[in-house]
Amino acid sequence: MSRRAAAPVLLLAALALGGCVVLPPIVPEQGSTLEPGETLAPEAPGGCDGELVIDQPGDHVIGDCDTLTVQGQDIEVVAGDVGALVVRGDGLEVTAASLGTLSIEGQDNDVESGLIGAVTIAGDRNEVTSSAGIGSLVFDGNDNEVSAGGRLGSVTDNGARNEVSAPAL
Repeated sequence: MSRRAAAPVLLLAALALGGCVVLPPIVPEQGSTLEPGETLAPEAPGGCDGELVIDQPGDHVIGDCDTLTVQGQDIEVVAGDVGALVVRGDGLEVTAASLGTLSIEGQDNDVESGLIGAVTIAGDRNEVTSSAGIGSLVFDGNDNEVSAGGRLGSVTDNGARNEVSAPAL
C-alpha cells in the first residue's frame, strides 16, 4: 500500500482508537437560514401540558409551562415562559425566559430569568437574577441575593442579611 493510500486509513484508525467520532455537519432545513449567533435547537423540548413536576436528578429542557414545580436535589432546568415556578429543595438551578411568579422553599438554589412578576423566598442562601425586572419581592429567610436588571417593585424583608440590587432609576 502506498503512503498516500495509507494516510486516510491511518487517520480513521487513530480517530477510532482515540474515541473520536467524525460527524457530518448539521445543515438547516431547506428554505431556512441561521442568523449570526443563532444555534440549532431541538424541535420540541420536553413537554409541559399545563402542569409539570420535575423531581429526578439531571438536566431537563422544557418549553413554556403554566405551572412548573422543581423539587429535590441535583436538578438543572432550562424552561421557556413559566406562569408559576415553585422551587422546593436544595441546590437546584432553573433558567427560564420569564416567570409570572417564583416561590423558593429551600437553600442554595439559583434561579435566572427575564421578567419576574413576583418572588417569594422562604429559605437561606438562594440567588435570584432577573435580566429585566421584578414586580415584588418577599424574603422569609436569610442571606439571600436578588438582582434585577430593570425596575424592582416592592420589597418586604422578614429575614436578615438579604441583599437586593437593581439599577437606580
